[in-house]
Amino acid sequence: MVRMAAGDIGGTNVRLRCVESTGEVSAERRYESGRYHSFDDILREFAGRCPGPIDTACFAVAGPVVEGRAEVTNLKWIMVADDLERAFGIRQITLINDFYAIALGVPLLGDGDLLSLQKGERDRTAPMAIIGAGTGLGEAMIMFYGGNWEVVPSEGGHADFAPQDEEQTQLLIHLFQRYRHVSWERVCSGMGMSNIYSFLSGHKEIPARISELAVDGDAHATTAMRMFVDIYGSEAGNMALRGLSRGGVFLAGGIAAKNARFFTDGRFIEAFLRKGRFKDFLTTIPVDLITNEGVGLLGAMEMARRTVMNDQ
Repeated sequence: MVRMAAGDIGGTNVRLRCVESTGEVSAERRYESGRYHSFDDILREFAGRCPGPIDTACFAVAGPVVEGRAEVTNLKWIMVADDLERAFGIRQITLINDFYAIALGVPLLGDGDLLSLQKGERDRTAPMAIIGAGTGLGEAMIMFYGGNWEVVPSEGGHADFAPQDEEQTQLLIHLFQRYRHVSWERVCSGMGMSNIYSFLSGHKEIPARISELAVDGDAHATTAMRMFVDIYGSEAGNMALRGLSRGGVFLAGGIAAKNARFFTDGRFIEAFLRKGRFKDFLTTIPVDLITNEGVGLLGAMEMARRTVMNDQ
């Protein structure tokens, strides 16, 4: 019997799951990242909850992962796969980026994990696009190849922002004076929302929850959310075109999930479809907002499962 562990390691929370070879979840727990000095401390506590030794594990990390070494963004944690294997007696540990894990988890989602923004006509073997505005802007494609869904990673969030109207053009000019290079992430992320609000209001001190101010009727916040949704929809449409994503476009990341009301009034899809001669094609693409906050954990467990299968 093989016992697998998976984790979604973020700057705010860590979610860990232990699964038996039968598929039974034998342990699962969420931890507040800031209460621990290192990931080792969390894993030590969690391993004690598993019914026996862990054979293989995959941890999805909110930060860069290079050759088995990861640094958790917003924490001082360094994770090294080889060191963790030795410290905890785990035969094989894989570290992957958290957005890579989200992409791996998307094909495992059911209808109950999604909020449909556009029904479209899904081709279940065609490429899928995943875009997620959160702290930054994550982008990835996933394609069916050789019997598995395979992730095509991307840093498309750092590609050049393309404004869609005069107001967005003025935003681009404003941010160009500050950054010189204005990427999609500068306007479509938590940072991006703040940049838009600052541009509209002239304020240097940005409130923490612009979306809440918008709900309360604040004029600058309301306009900022409108612009943000337009920009998000435009880049999602770009991704659908780049990958001919007939399998669907999926919105990940905390901003959309926590502010679904701003994405379901038709404005996002209107921006998504604003692609001239390709509007009709884009109407066939399903667009869904991911509501399952454990999608990254699903992807990490899928990677752990593949590791076991490859060893057999």
